[in-house]
Amino acid sequence: MEAEDVSRAEDRAECPGSKNEGQPDVAQPDFPHGGQSPGPTALWEMLERKFLEYQKLAHGSPAEHQQSLLNLLPLFLKAWENSVGIISFPSLQSLAEDISNQLAQEIQKALVGKPAEQAREAAGQLLRWKGDVDQDGYLLLKSVYVLTGTNSETLGRVAASGLPALLLKCLYLFFVFPLEKEEVLENDVQVQRMFVQMLLNICSESQGLERLLSGNELQSLVIATTCLWEHSCCFWKEPTFCVLRAISKAQHLGIIEYLQAMDCIKLSLQNLSKLADTLPAPKVSESVSLILGFVKDSYPVSSALFLEFENGEGYPLLLKVLLRYDALAQSEVDPHLEELLELLVWLTTCGRSELKVFDSITYPQLEGFKFHHESSGVTVKNLQAFQVLQNVFQKASNPVLCTKVLSAIRTMWVWNARNFFLLEWTLQPISQFVEIVPLKPAPVQKQFFQLLEALVFELHYVPHEILRKVQCLIKESPESPCALVALQSVLRIAGRDLLFTDIFRDSGLLGLLLAQLRKRAKILRKSGNKEPTLGVQDPERELTCVMLRTVVTLLRGSVRNAVVLKDHGMVPFIKIFLDVEWYREASLSILEQLSVINAEEYMSIIVGALCSSTQGELELKLDLLQSLLRILDTPKGRAAFRVSSGFNGLLSLLSDLEGSLQEPPLQAWGMVSPSQTLDLVLHTLCALSAALHLDPVNSDFFKKNGLFEKLAEDLCLLGCFGAQEEEGAPLHSEADTKARPFADLLSAAFASASPFPPKIQSCLQILSFLDSMAGGTLHLRRDLKEPPRAGQDPAPHAQKEDAGSDPQGNFKLWPDLEERMDEGDAVIIHPGVLCIMVRLLPRLYHEDHPQLSQEIQCSMASHIQSLVKSEKNRQVMCEAGMLRTLVASCRRALTTSTSPLHSGLIRIFEKLASQAIEPDVLRQFLGLGVPPPPSAATKILHSSCVHGGDSGGSGSQAAEAGTAEGPGGAAPGADPCSAVTQALRSSRTSQGSTTALQTSLSLISMTSPRNLQPQKAALAPSFVEFDMSVEGYGCLFIPTVSTVMGTSTEYLVSGGIGTGAARSFPPLGGLTFSCWFLISRHSTVTEGHPLRFLTLVRHLARTEQPFICFSVSLCPDDLSLVVSTEEKEFQSLDIMEPEDDPEPSAGRQLRVRCGQLLTCGQWHHLAVVVTKEMKRNCTVSTYLDGQIVGSAKMLYIQALPGPFLSMDPSSFVDVYGYISTPRVWKQKSSLIWRLGPTYLFEEAISVDTLEVINKLGPRYCGNFQAVHAQGEDLDTEATPLVAEERVSFGLHIASSSITSVTDIRNTYNEVDSRLIAKEMNISSRDNAMPVFLLRNCAGHLSGSLRTVGAVAVGQLGVRVFHSIPAASSLDFIGGPAILLGLISLATDDHTMYAAVKVLHSVLTSNAMCDRLMQHISGYQIMAFLLRKKTSLLNQRSFQLILSIAGTAELGFGSSLVTNVGVFQHILCNFELAEQLYKGRCGRCCRIYGGKK
Repeated sequence: MEAEDVSRAEDRAECPGSKNEGQPDVAQPDFPHGGQSPGPTALWEMLERKFLEYQKLAHGSPAEHQQSLLNLLPLFLKAWENSVGIISFPSLQSLAEDISNQLAQEIQKALVGKPAEQAREAAGQLLRWKGDVDQDGYLLLKSVYVLTGTNSETLGRVAASGLPALLLKCLYLFFVFPLEKEEVLENDVQVQRMFVQMLLNICSESQGLERLLSGNELQSLVIATTCLWEHSCCFWKEPTFCVLRAISKAQHLGIIEYLQAMDCIKLSLQNLSKLADTLPAPKVSESVSLILGFVKDSYPVSSALFLEFENGEGYPLLLKVLLRYDALAQSEVDPHLEELLELLVWLTTCGRSELKVFDSITYPQLEGFKFHHESSGVTVKNLQAFQVLQNVFQKASNPVLCTKVLSAIRTMWVWNARNFFLLEWTLQPISQFVEIVPLKPAPVQKQFFQLLEALVFELHYVPHEILRKVQCLIKESPESPCALVALQSVLRIAGRDLLFTDIFRDSGLLGLLLAQLRKRAKILRKSGNKEPTLGVQDPERELTCVMLRTVVTLLRGSVRNAVVLKDHGMVPFIKIFLDVEWYREASLSILEQLSVINAEEYMSIIVGALCSSTQGELELKLDLLQSLLRILDTPKGRAAFRVSSGFNGLLSLLSDLEGSLQEPPLQAWGMVSPSQTLDLVLHTLCALSAALHLDPVNSDFFKKNGLFEKLAEDLCLLGCFGAQEEEGAPLHSEADTKARPFADLLSAAFASASPFPPKIQSCLQILSFLDSMAGGTLHLRRDLKEPPRAGQDPAPHAQKEDAGSDPQGNFKLWPDLEERMDEGDAVIIHPGVLCIMVRLLPRLYHEDHPQLSQEIQCSMASHIQSLVKSEKNRQVMCEAGMLRTLVASCRRALTTSTSPLHSGLIRIFEKLASQAIEPDVLRQFLGLGVPPPPSAATKILHSSCVHGGDSGGSGSQAAEAGTAEGPGGAAPGADPCSAVTQALRSSRTSQGSTTALQTSLSLISMTSPRNLQPQKAALAPSFVEFDMSVEGYGCLFIPTVSTVMGTSTEYLVSGGIGTGAARSFPPLGGLTFSCWFLISRHSTVTEGHPLRFLTLVRHLARTEQPFICFSVSLCPDDLSLVVSTEEKEFQSLDIMEPEDDPEPSAGRQLRVRCGQLLTCGQWHHLAVVVTKEMKRNCTVSTYLDGQIVGSAKMLYIQALPGPFLSMDPSSFVDVYGYISTPRVWKQKSSLIWRLGPTYLFEEAISVDTLEVINKLGPRYCGNFQAVHAQGEDLDTEATPLVAEERVSFGLHIASSSITSVTDIRNTYNEVDSRLIAKEMNISSRDNAMPVFLLRNCAGHLSGSLRTVGAVAVGQLGVRVFHSIPAASSLDFIGGPAILLGLISLATDDHTMYAAVKVLHSVLTSNAMCDRLMQHISGYQIMAFLLRKKTSLLNQRSFQLILSIAGTAELGFGSSLVTNVGVFQHILCNFELAEQLYKGRCGRCCRIYGGKK
């Protein structure tokens, strides 16, 4: 309970109104017996009555009067306790006066006439709680304690009694004279707290403070705290200091004058100077802090004490006291030391005026640095005080003391950044500290350099002189621990701004580091590149690492520093560090920075290191590949990679992995886990993907050199894939194999508890890598260090997701790839990689797991099929040669109908072949499953039987037809063939019929027309596609359409081809522009991107601005065709005026709405005919699909470009053209369109000629010099539609090639090569960039000079497709003979219908097939075969024959005979008709008669 009493007493000292519960019983007032204790009001009323009675006794004896007062005290304290500190007593001041006087008398009585020790004991006995005996002193003390906490008036009455001086004297006695027995009771603690709180309350009022100064008690107490440490009372030390601090903080002028008059500061400093060397440092610092507290608190009122401190040798005392801490072994900061340093820091701000310094800032400085000349905030004015701090740091070695000094300096900088400059330009503390910091402990070194870094990071200031000294420190002792700390700081500073790369180069630090690294590299090489032990602290190794990282930072973004490193010959030495894993990352970064100035050297180093690394150095290979990936992100790096044989190096890396994934692995790979091998495969494929990504040169190089095939071979040799063909493997029917989606298989394979064997897991993971690589996203994955193993979701192309998507976020799409995606279609960036997956497809079979292998194969085939759903992807894969790969790699699956892969691969083949298939590939496909051909004698026999001696065609063609129809060509008994043929037929009938049906069904799928023209079905032409959604531009650039020369112009300035004179422009007789086009997707109205069919631009030599002179475009606003002859400046869109502001010049523009005539996905023919008339007039007529849509009178193209009316005789005008959007008009939009054959004629073409051109269709690729009218005999001489010299250019994909600018210069001329190189933004001497050239098909014709053709400009916005559909390729491998052979092989009505359907599809879409049929007498052969197989014809087959003839077109207009051969030899063959159609002959005759 005593402890609780003490606590409650303390609370009441702070809050006088609190209750005094638990207090020892004092003399309680008398209350009536048996009644309850009265309430607070009753107590105060009772006290009031008794106090009045007490006052009436004033004339009595002093003893009675004193006793009466003492009797009131218990009642007063009881009332105060019960009223929660709220005093309701009207005569409070009178009571306070009497009680204070009484206490003062008692203390005076106890002290007077006694020695100090006895007086101290008497005072203690007076105030101490003594139980039930003699409580008067304690009651008086407690009552005064309560009264001092009430109000100012009451406190004034207490102070007037003289009590404050007596209390201060008692405090002096308590502090200076300790009791012999230092027994401290709880009651003593309570009395002490009340005593101290009374003094604190008195100090809070000026009246009380003045009473404290009435004697010399305050002087004695202050001096006692500085000289009587050995004899002072520990129990009263803290209360004494507390009271003195309260007196100090009062900031009373009287106190300041008192202390000055009594020489308190001077005497205290003298005393402390004597005791500083003997007393413990914490005690001395506490006393010094007390004295400095008086100085600090008085300074705002008067600087007298501050001056007294300075004159009293206060600064040397501070230095002496602080240095006392240097000898202490302390782990924690002493609070007295912190307080003293805070006061010392404050002293630095004391002074009469601002420091005057000269501005000596050294430039360059960081951006954002500003030196404020005016003072703002707290600034340093007292250099003497700061010199104490400076001297302490210079002389001390204690880490705690030194770090606190540095923190104090940092605090000054935080106050005001100007303080650093004020100090550094006067005392130079930091510069001096640099010289001695190596002698300091490690924590001090670390904090010092952090202080140095704060100058850069927080003040944005570059301390050039300090950094030079730091550099000298590193140079003088590079092996010291301090050099390591300093270099780490320099590393952080250098990374702050690129400015430091120049500063540290000019200061010589870069050269110093390079010299040190050369030295260490030599040592490392001599030691044999021994790998340091991991986990062992090695300062030498750490210093080398920091040096390397610092060099990396100094090289980053600085070409000059990279040149310095190369000039120092450091490349061979940096290569030495690659072998040590600890230094590898920084060494690779240095080499990467060197690639900026010499990418080829970097690539040769990396590729060489990859090829020379051993099998066990997997980490080295992975790190090298990681570095390679970073450099391959730049075009310069990709070019250097190709030149440095990077592709061969990476492929050799895969070759070295041969057998590493087989079970068990080869002996060389026994210590390498499959996951490590797959990680290396992943990184290698990532590097290949990065090297190919959006780089046409590398992609062309990779394809031309057969590296896709080499990559496929290397992957096959890893060991996880099976053999090429598992001939003995059992085949399950398709019904037995229900394949899961490819994405699900990958998820199962990479699950934590995968049920798949390791080899199959490896196969699936490699396939997922290839799948991502095909989509162009493999090198962009974020988890290169860890391939998507167990627990991670793989990133394949899901069946119903866009390719390149990644549900786990491991992939990031290249910005342009997102816009290349058709809705719901996958993006195929590297089609050659998809061909590799096809090559690996048959190798996914494993004998140990046949069912799982076939499921994976089927899932993979289904996945590939989903990737080629879109027309665009089919065309892309056709261009990549996927059909040839399918036939070569999956021959068995394509041949065997029972294979589970058969139907899927057949569907893929059919989808692709409908777009383009080379004749030899189609021949191989048609030959799949066909039994070996019979002997030559059998061929001749069949040939004679079939033709009956009629040699209607060439021998080879007849032989082919006979071979095809042999097995089922004639009815039994009617065939004069030999017995050999009969035996062959019986053995091959079943197999031949099945093969014929399968082949027919495939050909139906391949040849069914997918492009419907308004009047007929037609084959899609080859085209150039322009996609504005990717880069916003893409065009065909047509150089040197014409060159208008002056009278004295040299001939060499003109480009073009031919031997004639320069072609004039504008043409004198007018012009005609003709093209076939297809719109896949319009641009929106808000995008405002027109479809530009043709833009002709002219440029006058020695002038800057080219001008557009003629343009044909389709406006997206209202789908209006716009033809303009207005001269406009040819400039970029951002500086062009808005299109809707300037009105077109009168008579310069024709605008025709044709939106209702255009259909997306359908080929249209556009013709613009400009007929020149008298003077400058012309008539412009526009035709769409042969129909005129608009015509108007306009002004013809003016003679010279722009505002020019004449030109210099030595000058010339160059005319060139664009089809679609050039780079200067770059504007992303949703527009996608295709361009077919395009022509420019220098005359106005007639309407009849345009009708013929329209009928020829988009697949016509000639120059209109030998055109046969429809139905005209081919043997007759054809007449030209357009004169040779009038054909300016003709562009179509059939006459195109991939070349280079250098080849164009060598083959054609230098002028055109320069123009093309400028347009493509490449060097005119470039021989690597593939240039797609559409040669001018009119280049060989007679006439004036013509353009060489057109080149495709735009890496992603232009796509070329060579259309060779199966219906067209058939013409090159037998054509009609094959189709007739299918009819001859039919043994049932289904096969017959399929064969006739194929013939119908080909004949209705391919006019050349009809001509070949006529050439080989194919219709007669067909009639013969139908007569032999009458029983196999049904209603549907007959309907197809009528459709071929044109008498029953399937939905295309009225019945007109379009195929005379079928009509004449089949429908009008009445012998055949009698067997076939019975009652239908009448209708046939009527039709035939009508034709006649």
